[in-house]
Amino acid sequence: MTFSPCLGWGQEKASLESSQPKGYYLFPIRPGDQNFLSGTMGELRPTHFHAGIDIKTLGVEGLEVYASSNGYLSRIKVSSGGYGNALYILHPNGTTTVYAHLQRFNQAIADYVRKAQYKKESFEIELYPEKDQFFLKKGEKIGYSGNSGSSSGAHLHFEIRDSQQRPINPLKHNFSEIRDNIAPEVRKIAFRTMDKNSRINGQYGRFEFRVIKNGAKYTLPVPVTAYGNIGVEILTHDKLNGAHNRNGVPCIEMSFDGAQVFQQNIDRFKFSETRSILIHTDYQTSREKGQRFVKMYVDSGNELPFYETNQSKGIIKIAKDSTHSVLINLWDMYNNHTQVAFELKGTEPSNTLRLTNYKGTSKISYSLINNNLMVKAPVVSQEVPCVYLYSNRMRYQVDHAYTINQTAVFLWDMDQGLPDSLLYDDKKLTFNYKALIPGATTFNYFGEHLELQIPSKALFDTVFLTSDYKLDSSKHQEQFVICRDIYPIRKNINVTLKPRLKYPDHQRTAVYSLDKRGNAAYSGGRWDGEKVRFKTRYWGTFTLLTDSIMPEIKPLILNSDKLVFRIKDALSGIKKYELEIDGKWVLMKYDYKKNIIRSEKIEPKTPFKGALRLKITDNAGNVKNYSTNL
Repeated sequence: MTFSPCLGWGQEKASLESSQPKGYYLFPIRPGDQNFLSGTMGELRPTHFHAGIDIKTLGVEGLEVYASSNGYLSRIKVSSGGYGNALYILHPNGTTTVYAHLQRFNQAIADYVRKAQYKKESFEIELYPEKDQFFLKKGEKIGYSGNSGSSSGAHLHFEIRDSQQRPINPLKHNFSEIRDNIAPEVRKIAFRTMDKNSRINGQYGRFEFRVIKNGAKYTLPVPVTAYGNIGVEILTHDKLNGAHNRNGVPCIEMSFDGAQVFQQNIDRFKFSETRSILIHTDYQTSREKGQRFVKMYVDSGNELPFYETNQSKGIIKIAKDSTHSVLINLWDMYNNHTQVAFELKGTEPSNTLRLTNYKGTSKISYSLINNNLMVKAPVVSQEVPCVYLYSNRMRYQVDHAYTINQTAVFLWDMDQGLPDSLLYDDKKLTFNYKALIPGATTFNYFGEHLELQIPSKALFDTVFLTSDYKLDSSKHQEQFVICRDIYPIRKNINVTLKPRLKYPDHQRTAVYSLDKRGNAAYSGGRWDGEKVRFKTRYWGTFTLLTDSIMPEIKPLILNSDKLVFRIKDALSGIKKYELEIDGKWVLMKYDYKKNIIRSEKIEPKTPFKGALRLKITDNAGNVKNYSTNL
C-alpha cells in the first residue's frame, strides 16, 4: 500500500488519537447503513475551508440525528444564516461534536430553546446550558436533519473539534458508513513566473495546461520549457463512492528532482485562519473563472500551519540547459492515491519567439502579474522596440523583454515606482495607479473621491491601488471603483466615499456593491456630513442608492394554530421583523431562502386569538405594518 503522509499525526495528534478507541464516535445519521457525502473537511469554499463533513440525507429533511458519543450539550445556536439550528456536544475526552443545519431539535432541547427565545424576544439566540442540564448518551436522538441557515440543500453538517475548538477530520475515524475507493482526479496544472526574469515556454505570466492520464499517472500533453523561479499550481478534486460531488483533496506533496519541496496536510485548523484560503488558492483565477487552483508554494502573507516546504517555500528554480523531474502525489482520507509526473526543460530566455497559434495584438494593453507590470504592444518598425515610461516625474527607457511574432512585451518592476503613463510610437497610455499599500502595516489613503483606512494585517500582501469615479447623470448614479478584485483582503478595511451628487434622504441612502452585471448588494454605511463611511472585505465597484420602498408582506396561513407570512424587500433587505398578538411577542422562525416566517407557540395548546400586528423593517429604515384580528 502506498504510504500517505495524511495518515501521519505527529506527537500531539497521536496523543489525541490514543484517547479515542476505535468506535468512540457513532456516525450521527443512519448509523450502520451506507451514507454518502456532499462535502469533506478542508474542502475549498469561496471564503473558508470547510470545517466538517456534509452528510447527504436522500434529498429530504427530518431524518433522525444521534449524539455521536456520550457528552454534555455545551452550546446551542439558532440563526437565520450560518449553521442555522446547531448543537454542540462536549465529550469526556475534550473533543466537541457539532451538528448543523438541523430542521429542529428533540423535544426537551426545543422546549428549552423556545422558552429562552420568548424570554429574549428573539428568534436568533445562542445558549450555553449548564454542564449537568443536558447529558446525552451515545446514540440518543438529539434532533432532525434539515436545511436551516446558509445551507443550499438538505443535509447534515457534522464536525469533530479538538479541545481548542479546532476542526479535525471526522474521516480519520474510518466510519464504515462511508466508502471510498476512488482516487483524487486532476484537471489542470498551472505555472507562474515568480519574478521578472523567469519564463514559461519563453513567456512571462501564468499559464495553465490540461493534463492527460497515461497509464496510472497523469502527465502533461506537451513539453514545457521553463527558466528561473517558478510556482506550480494544481486544479484537483476528489470523489467518494455513490456521489458525484467534487470534494477537496486534503494531502498534496510535490517533489523536484527527487527532493520534496512542498507538502500540505489539511487535518486541522483554527477558525481564525480559515479566510487564508484566499491566498492558499490562486485568488484572481478563482474570482474570474470560478476555478480554485491550489498553490504548491507558500506566498507572502500566508501563515497557515499545515505546510512543509523547502527553503524557497515550494518555489522551484530552473537553470538553462537542464532537465528536471516533477512528481506530485495526492491522497484522500482513505489513502486513495494519485500521481502527476512530468519534466521541465530549462531553456534560456530568448528575445524573439515564434508561436504558430499566437495572434498578436493590434493595440497597447497591460496587466499586473505579481509585482511586475506587463505591457504588450504591436511591433511597428524594424527598430528594437522600447517604451518610455514615466514614474515619479522621471522618464525611463524600457527595452522589450521579448517579442512574440509581431507583439513586443515590456516588463516594469512596480517596486521601482508606480507608473503614470508610457509613450510608444507616439501613442500614450495612461495608468491609474494611486498608491502602493504594504500588506502588513497600517495605511491611509486620501483621494479626490474616496479615502481608505487599512488596518494592520488587513491585507495579505502588497496592493497596487487603483481608483476611478464614474458619473451617469441620466440615471443619477455615481460609481466608485476601488481596485479590480484581484487582491484578497484578510479583514475589513474602512472606506469613506465623497459623493458629488446630493442625496437628500441620508437615512435611506446607503452604499451598495455592484457585480459585473450591475446587480446591487447592500453594504450599509454611516453618513458623516456629506461623506459616507462603510466597511468591506472586497475591492470592486460601489454606488449609493436610496431605498424608499417599503418591504412586502403577504399572509399565507392565518389561524388559531399557525401563522405563516411571506416577507420580501426589493433593495436593502430585511433587517427586523416583529409579530405581536394582543401586545404579546410571538416567536416567528425566519427562512430567508424562502422569504418565509412561521410561528411557534410558547404554549402549543393555547390558540392564537386577538389583535395581530406584524412590523417589518428593512435595512434602510422603511417600515411595513400588517394588522388583523384573529
